[in-house]
Amino acid sequence: MINIYNPVFVNISSFSIVDLIIISIFFLSVGSFCSSIIYRLAPNSPFPLFKIRSSCPSCSKKIDAINLIPLLGFVIQSGKCKFCNSNISKFYPFTEIFFLLIGILLITNYGIGLSAIVYTIIIFCFYILFFLDYKYLYLPVYINLLIVLIGITFNAKYQLFIDETFLILDIKPIFFTLYGLFFGYSSLWLINFMFKVIKKRDGIGGGDFILFGGIGSIHGPIALPVILFIGSFLGCLYFIFSKKAVNSELPFGSFLILSSFIYFVLNLMNFSFIN
Repeated sequence: MINIYNPVFVNISSFSIVDLIIISIFFLSVGSFCSSIIYRLAPNSPFPLFKIRSSCPSCSKKIDAINLIPLLGFVIQSGKCKFCNSNISKFYPFTEIFFLLIGILLITNYGIGLSAIVYTIIIFCFYILFFLDYKYLYLPVYINLLIVLIGITFNAKYQLFIDETFLILDIKPIFFTLYGLFFGYSSLWLINFMFKVIKKRDGIGGGDFILFGGIGSIHGPIALPVILFIGSFLGCLYFIFSKKAVNSELPFGSFLILSSFIYFVLNLMNFSFIN
């Protein structure tokens, strides 16, 4: 794994207290921004994506600057809007803490370099897609395509996501990512095609095709069966325990994203699916 601009392993003890405070504020802010984007991208959201100031979704009053500070703003307001006293969703502090933990995970493995930055962007995109699909069965095409673009660019130029295990297969980086894109997209398309022939209706949404292609462009073709298996298994568990009707729609994209994240973490733990 290449860590462009910072090739030396950096553990958390290498940072000063000031460094850690700045890094924490940065990742908490990323989480705050991410939760705001999710809310604004939701179908029928009352707030446009490019609205500058955040407002209370209940009373539409603009939120004071101090109350926009990640985590601190939630604590200051005791989890309630100061204007209308409506509850503030715990999703906001949850997302901020999630990205803080992700930041710690990334900098302790990659230091502060291009690897950490690019992974932050990818996880940012995946997080948005995960909740939009889970809550609304909505996968914005432009976010999916951004993931594809990142996978192709940084694998082809820097081999940023190519696991060393796969180098034994002697696959050129550009083909590694293009094969992943092709097989990711086409595998779900083919499964849906066969389902449609039998059931006369779509079984998988088109957004899932692009998403899995994007996952393939990052992790490569060899990882796809594992990610698909884990994602399908998680989807089956969700279907069973949520007691959904047989013909109900499931947020399959969310489970593919969760599976991809599990695969990423296992790689960080030096777990290999190929021996």
